[in-house]
Order: sequence, then structure tokens, then C-alpha cells
Amino acid sequence: MRIIWAMDAFEDNKELNQKMADYITHLHETTQAEIEPLYLLRENEIVLPTYEVPAWVTDHSKTAESLFREVLSDYNLPFLKEPKVIPHASQSHAGAAETLSNYALKSHADLIIVGSHGRQGFQRFILGSFAESLLLQSEVPVCVVGSHALKTRSSRSILFPTEFGEHSKDNFRHVLDLARKFNAEVLLLHAIARPIESLFDLDTRPRVYNYDGKMMTLEQIVESQIEAQSHRAQQWVDWAAKEGVIAHFHIDNTFKPIDELIIDAVDTHQSDLIVMEAQSGPMSAALLGSYTRNVVRKATCPVYVLTRHFYDKQEDRFIDTPAP
Repeated sequence: MRIIWAMDAFEDNKELNQKMADYITHLHETTQAEIEPLYLLRENEIVLPTYEVPAWVTDHSKTAESLFREVLSDYNLPFLKEPKVIPHASQSHAGAAETLSNYALKSHADLIIVGSHGRQGFQRFILGSFAESLLLQSEVPVCVVGSHALKTRSSRSILFPTEFGEHSKDNFRHVLDLARKFNAEVLLLHAIARPIESLFDLDTRPRVYNYDGKMMTLEQIVESQIEAQSHRAQQWVDWAAKEGVIAHFHIDNTFKPIDELIIDAVDTHQSDLIVMEAQSGPMSAALLGSYTRNVVRKATCPVYVLTRHFYDKQEDRFIDTPAP
């Protein structure tokens, strides 16, 4: 397993960097992964104040590499590969994310780990987010360690929110592979969708909805969906068992916003890692904004995102396992 640790080496955020270092240590101890620290250096970026730069220093990349090693030495990670600095000319998060994505793809990385400050509102609008730009650009899965992360030393319980769609089958194969590497259990989380507005709203009769061509009450629809999705979830649990992974499922019918449901489930079910499915299609950015971004910003554990470009690629990245 090859992992790139994309680190903002010279930003004064040692707390977030330490959380990433803790998680990277866990990954190495669990999987013996090859981990390469990487810093993206803007071509016009001044690494040191001018008065500290010796006159003979002309190669800023080499200077940055030396300083990068000094920063990494604070975290006592002797297993890391040689740190790498990649210069780039882009002044935007999107451009920098594209540079990293291209490097990860060409170097055959299996995962990119990046930190996120979890900024919201006007502050996020002004400063942007490199992590969120990377989620939209990368053809390699991205694991985000956020500022709220408290669980960074274990991955024994994986939370996998899913709609049980066709893409989800391929992604679940990936989750099973992760579970075997981490010796982890998996919790499948599915939320029952709120039905359409009632066609009849009379005081003398209950609300009635058009569901699969039948007129049913809300309670009947929810019961029908719970039964159908529980049956499907059990098939996936059985599938996991055949692959040597213990899995459970939870079908939620509270109609809570998806992001809130996922965040709450982490604490309720003591999950250590969330594996999220990014949305596909032209509305990916808007859909990402609706709940995946909120999960990334607020989660108390790392969030492993199977990006749109990752599962839209045609080659088979997954183990040859038949889906139920």
C-alpha cells in the first residue's frame, strides 16, 4: 500500500499535523504501508525571510526539502520515505490539487492523506479549502483528517454510509479490502428517504402517498422500505462474511439530514473511520457541498472519500469478488 501524506509543512498548525502523524503511524503499524511525505511549493513562495536566506541559495526546492525534513523530525516518524517537494505555479487551491492528483496517479499511490482546518462560513469562503478541492480533483481516494478529529490511533470500526446502488457495490469491495487490512468490522448505514408530498391532505383521513404506484400511508411506506433495505443490507453482511469481514447494518428512519446522521453515528457506534462515497455526474460539486463537505469538516475521526474520478475510471481497481 502506497500512501502520500500531503502536508502544509510551514503553516503553524502543529496540533493538526500531530493528528495526521498519529494516524499515519497507525496505518504504518497496521498495514506496513509505504508513506511518502509531500509538500507543494508555489514557485513564488518565499520559504524563509529574505534576511535568513544565504546569498548562494538559488534552488528554493532544495531549501524547502531541507526545511521539510526539519519539520518532520518533530514528529518522530522514522519509517517515512524520503520527503518530496513539488514546485507548482498555480495560485489557486484547485490548481495545487490538480498537481497533487496528477503526481499521485503517476506514482501509483493508493491513498492521499491530507489535513483540513474545518473552516466554515465567511472564513472558509475567503481562505478556501485545499482538501475540498482535492476531493473534486483526485483520481485516488483521499483520507481527510480534520481539526475535530479525536480518533486517530485506530481503524477497528469502519462506518460506511450507502445507498446500496451499483457504484456502492464496487465501493463496498474496496471497504472490505480496507477492513481486512485493518482487521476491522464494518457498519453499513442506510437512511430511509422522506416520501414525496401527500396527494391527499384532508383532516378526515391520514396523509396518503403515491409509492410504487400504490396509495399508502407514511407509516406503511416506511415499514416497506425498512423491510426491503434490511433484506438488502443482510445480503451485504453475508457477502462480507464470505470475505472474512464481520459486518453489521443500521437502517435509520428519523429523516435527519444525512451529514448529521453520519456524525452522530460515529459516536453512537464508536466508529474510528468513515468511508464516504462521493457523488458522480455534473452536480458532484453541489452534492459534495450538501453533506460530504460537512462530514469532512465536523467528523471526530478520519474520513476516507472514494472520489468520483476514482470509481468512474474503467479499469478494475478492485478484487475480483462477485457482488450479491
